[in-house]
Amino acid sequence: MRLDRVYIDGFKNLKQLSADFDERQLTTVIIGQNGAGKSNLIEAITSIFRWVDLRRNAPRFHYRVDYRIDGARVALSNLADEPAIAVDQKEVSRAEFERRKTEWFPDLVFGYYSGSSRRLEALFDDHQRRYYDAIKLEASDEACARAQAERRLFYGRPIHGILALLAFFAFPDAKVKAELASKLGIKGFHSMLTLFREPWYAKGSRNQKIQDAHDFWGATGPAGRTARTLQTAAFHPIRLVGNSIDDYRNKQQIEAQYATFLPALANLQKFGSAFKGESEMFYALEAMDISDLIRTVDLWVTRSNDISGDVGFADLSDGERQLLMALGLIRVSRGKRALFLLDEPDTHLNPHWQHSYLKLIEDWTGIAADAANCHIILTSHNPLTISALTREEVRVMTVETDGRISVLPPYTDPKGMGFTATLTEIFGLATSLDIETQRLIDERNALAQLLQKSDPEERRLIEINDQLARLGFLFEDREPLYQDFLRAWHSIRYADRPPLTASDVDVRQNAMKALIKQLMAQEAKP
Repeated sequence: MRLDRVYIDGFKNLKQLSADFDERQLTTVIIGQNGAGKSNLIEAITSIFRWVDLRRNAPRFHYRVDYRIDGARVALSNLADEPAIAVDQKEVSRAEFERRKTEWFPDLVFGYYSGSSRRLEALFDDHQRRYYDAIKLEASDEACARAQAERRLFYGRPIHGILALLAFFAFPDAKVKAELASKLGIKGFHSMLTLFREPWYAKGSRNQKIQDAHDFWGATGPAGRTARTLQTAAFHPIRLVGNSIDDYRNKQQIEAQYATFLPALANLQKFGSAFKGESEMFYALEAMDISDLIRTVDLWVTRSNDISGDVGFADLSDGERQLLMALGLIRVSRGKRALFLLDEPDTHLNPHWQHSYLKLIEDWTGIAADAANCHIILTSHNPLTISALTREEVRVMTVETDGRISVLPPYTDPKGMGFTATLTEIFGLATSLDIETQRLIDERNALAQLLQKSDPEERRLIEINDQLARLGFLFEDREPLYQDFLRAWHSIRYADRPPLTASDVDVRQNAMKALIKQLMAQEAKP
């Protein structure tokens, strides 16, 4: 599945916006200044696919979306004089589209936003609610699988990182295992504690709810089946009573709880043996979460610098958890024709991961094998994220003078430009220097261009050149080793030398004038 073109008119600040993606590329990174509408574009695309799939909440803006899927060209539109749905430039009725939706509609539209706002997440609520209603009491595995297939919009949440990592540990892949060890230092699974809570549908008195905890309060469907499977693999599962506060507005509540502990990888593998693969295991675990059964899932891992098991998933940095969540969800979605809409997924990553983020997606998820079936569209503010890309993989959103938003490829490839050039040439910064240093350079350049300089201007130029020399701006060489030598030479040269005084400037200026007169006199001799 590859997104080809998008036209949006009337959604927030997006007026007559046209975005033409290169459908040959696995990844498209959208960059632009704050307020240009990157998040709005992600939300608009999501709204269109939600409407076409569920026929709820029709977009209150004009749109047309063109994409390619399994060789077919599909157009979705609400523009005047255009069919609502067209396949290979032929109008298709809604009834026929529904009959052949598995051919013409993405298997998965996946969304994720790294911030705290629920604007994007809320667009996925209808699919989440419909999926929960379909599986909460369902005893048939086939019916649950069908409901999962019809859940075509999926939003990533923090707990999904834990569930995806658990599924990976139960069904390891040698390449991904090596990547986890080298990039995050995660060597393997140590243990897991799942704390179940009494759900809203638990019946009876407090004592009755405590007794019913052993049967997970009568939970049915895949949530109940998964909980009982976990129970059989756990070490001495127990009923207990715990205190809980769901958020700052609620008073502390006493609730019946149930704890299952997996003390070793063998226990996790015993649990995993009930499933055909990591994707099935992931969705089974997620069913418990959306069914209001889980209070917490605490996962401990072994790391290259700590094999004690004291490192929990919660102890990982924000960037590590965010990375594992996004990559894990893409991995368990392998084999599906998917559109991934990721809004600033690299926010909390360190520069090394930002630089290699897209390569990590390919290596960790194995998505390269399904590249033709997927399109990853992500927004970013970071020049490192696009530093290895060609212009075909990047789109720049710009607010034009008339207020319209343009979405165009950069004039050249970011690949090979380097960090500074990417900031100035692609992101449009006037300079990558601090304001004061850039002011000095601008003043120096203006003075240097004067054909006739007054004595004060000559003095000022000498002062600025001395200041810039101390900052290392008066030498440059493309050879990295020689550049390092120049920096070392510079630091030693200026280590103990005080700044020029006014008298020093006078001496230097007079010496320069005398040298120039001498050279001119020699040049005038026959």
